[in-house]
Amino acid sequence: MTSTALRVYVRNSTLERIGQVDDYTSLTVIPRYNAIGSYVLEISADSGKANLLAEGNGLIIRTADGTLVDSGPIRTVDWSRSKDDSGAGKLTVGGVSDTEVLARYTCWPAPGSAIGAQADAVYKISGAVAETAMRTLVNVNAGPGALASRRNALLTLATNGNRGPTITRQLNQFDSLLAVLTDIANAAGLGFRVVQVGSNLQFQVYAPVDRSGTARFAFNFGNLTDADYSTTPPTCTRALVVAGGQSSPRQCKAYDRADPLYPGLMMEQFVDLTSVDTASVDLAAQMDQAAEEALSAGAGQGSLAISPIDIPQLRYGRDYQVGDTASAKVRDSWMTDVVREVTLTCTASDGTTVKATVGSSDGDGTVARIYKFLAQLKRDMGRVKTRKAA
Repeated sequence: MTSTALRVYVRNSTLERIGQVDDYTSLTVIPRYNAIGSYVLEISADSGKANLLAEGNGLIIRTADGTLVDSGPIRTVDWSRSKDDSGAGKLTVGGVSDTEVLARYTCWPAPGSAIGAQADAVYKISGAVAETAMRTLVNVNAGPGALASRRNALLTLATNGNRGPTITRQLNQFDSLLAVLTDIANAAGLGFRVVQVGSNLQFQVYAPVDRSGTARFAFNFGNLTDADYSTTPPTCTRALVVAGGQSSPRQCKAYDRADPLYPGLMMEQFVDLTSVDTASVDLAAQMDQAAEEALSAGAGQGSLAISPIDIPQLRYGRDYQVGDTASAKVRDSWMTDVVREVTLTCTASDGTTVKATVGSSDGDGTVARIYKFLAQLKRDMGRVKTRKAA
């Protein structure tokens, strides 16, 4: 393998390292910011390491200098062979990052009670620092503080850094834990992930680093091979938040935020808080929080895909990471935004190449639009069920 090749280690179901795969033919790994990453590895079925690559095991992927790229369980192992193949064929192994564990859980209205005793219609976060609120949600729904029947024995929490602003919000019953964490983190300007630390999976919250002054990519710098920039218009520049209307008087408020990409475009969006009692002492904070999330999620997007070249002065993993803010020159202007995901592709002969996505990772593709529509539909249906249960 080349000196820049990614290092791959295999772990078993208890996270014990059981070997290294150093003869794979290709590997693509995509760590993502506040989302589930993925990887695909190909290896000859004749390899003596092939038997390690089984469902239930997982991979730990590091750069040549030892920096963790991602870790996560193996989900698929596919075997194929053509009639012209003189060997035993090849294995294609697919997996996801350990952050996927958060997608297995929902946010219970009363996480300390059994499923038959879920009398509360909502779970409320009131005046908590964003990181503390995120850690609490993970702890009581999946971590050490969860019911024994729900507790993931491998999941731990990193030390609380008390990062982010104070938030107040109400969760629909049984909302996706991962979706709620993503909403809170994105609105608070925080990052989160689950990675293997020792013999545990650790939930971590972090403040992304602004490296726009040092992580700079441009063709004339010799550290960029191609770039593709696109924009999509906002879906919400005016949030119409409506609270109460059932057992309490109805209250409505509009929140405006002009979009810098499309300053003349006005897009209204209804934000449903009708399950919230308008007599609540923190009503204003809940409405403000809901508006902030709607406006942030509906903002116009700029997406920049770049293929940077690692040079001695600037290398992925050492000088910038997923979640950091970087700069790239688009035509004659500098674009500064978050590195949303990085695709690292490695072959035994060519070493590692890097393709980074700066700015929105949603793009305007059909799959992304369908996913966002279904996610919004699920949230709306959750609100309807909450109202009926109240």
